[in-house]
Amino acid sequence: MGLRCALWLMLAAFVAGLTAFPAAGRDLKFGFTPVLGESEMQAEFEPLMTYLSESIGQPVVLYIAKDYGDLRVKMEEGTVDIGSFSPFAYVDAVKGGKIRIIAQSLMYGSATYRGVVVARKDSGLKTIVDLRGKRFAFVDPKSASGYVYVRAMLLEKGITPESYFKQTIFAGDHNKVIADVLDGQMDAGATYEGALKVAKDMGMPSENLAVLAGTEPIPHDAIAVRVQLPVALAKQIQSSLVNMEKTDAGRKVIAQNRKGLTGFVVGKDKVFDVVRRTAKTGGM
Repeated sequence: MGLRCALWLMLAAFVAGLTAFPAAGRDLKFGFTPVLGESEMQAEFEPLMTYLSESIGQPVVLYIAKDYGDLRVKMEEGTVDIGSFSPFAYVDAVKGGKIRIIAQSLMYGSATYRGVVVARKDSGLKTIVDLRGKRFAFVDPKSASGYVYVRAMLLEKGITPESYFKQTIFAGDHNKVIADVLDGQMDAGATYEGALKVAKDMGMPSENLAVLAGTEPIPHDAIAVRVQLPVALAKQIQSSLVNMEKTDAGRKVIAQNRKGLTGFVVGKDKVFDVVRRTAKTGGM
């Protein structure tokens, strides 16, 4: 091997190492699937970034994924270090072997939530059976509450969305689903139960919506790190999240959060087996 070739290989290995193992002081990127609009995401999660930065002594910056699949891509590329995955996005991403779970979100003190089907109260729609021939909004193909669980629930009731509804769309985030139903662009939509409160707090008249049906309980979001992140750093991040409610700074983050975040617990992959089974029921 020539000297020039050897030097190039050494340089390439050095650059790859910078991506795989962030040096002390380099900004860590914490990515989130776009459950809300960008401005709402910034308001919700910037305080958490500040808390983590101070807790681990290394800058942590927010990355808002373009869609549910983008977060997986960015973590597999090594450009995002930590990710908050919605349940189905997590079970899909972990199959690639490039991420591992370290924590799970708690919302309103619970580790689970439900997906719901909503319609305007003045629409005359009372149950999901009434939705034949109607326009229906999902969130994203990798959204647990906004697609996977609701689709499985519909199929179990003998309703195939592609043929039962007049039109189906993927709105992109939960707020857009709610807005589309409220303004009459869509007759009904799938979201998560807590999204109605978040929308109301943002000034949207979500009290005008009725819940037609709800899914089985869904595990809350998985917090994962890319597998090449140094183990000691991953443990430090995990500890900061799990112990957040025990610190003054952490309790301040919780108090400011409008989504109902109340902390984190140590994450376990087996908790998401129920998501895998539901996805299989839904043909995914």
